[in-house]
Amino acid sequence: MDKQRAADAYERYADTVVRAAWHYTGDIESAQDCAEEAFLRLLSQEDMTDGHILPWLIRTAVNQAKNISKSFHRTRTQPLDEVTDSGSGDERVLARRAAARAMLSLPQRYRLPLMLHIAQGMTIQETACAIGKGINTTASLIRRGKKLLQKAFEKEEL
Repeated sequence: MDKQRAADAYERYADTVVRAAWHYTGDIESAQDCAEEAFLRLLSQEDMTDGHILPWLIRTAVNQAKNISKSFHRTRTQPLDEVTDSGSGDERVLARRAAARAMLSLPQRYRLPLMLHIAQGMTIQETACAIGKGINTTASLIRRGKKLLQKAFEKEEL
């Protein structure tokens, strides 16, 4: 792929690819590393049509995120406690953080389909193509994920 097409793809899809990886890694720095790796690998792809670039990037970044989450460092260490929201009284900020924590509390199999379908506005068919699963499987994952997300969000709000 030529550098100009890759740069255009980066401008259009960088945020989406980082968010997809974030749902697997749980932290933004690792997600950005995964997205960067996906875009670097995109340069070596020769015959990629424009319609397949985003699903390919998402799949590549997610695979990289899965590899990182299985690494020795991730499986043998514990993260620092979350920073408390004691100084912030903005309800929208607190609600967004609660929603993010609720999304991260979901099993991994539901996170990416929900993020692509709800946050990115993809259809079920587009989501199925992006994650490499069938349409009916994807619809079931989204439906079950929404129920689990609602329960997790209510638990976060308490």
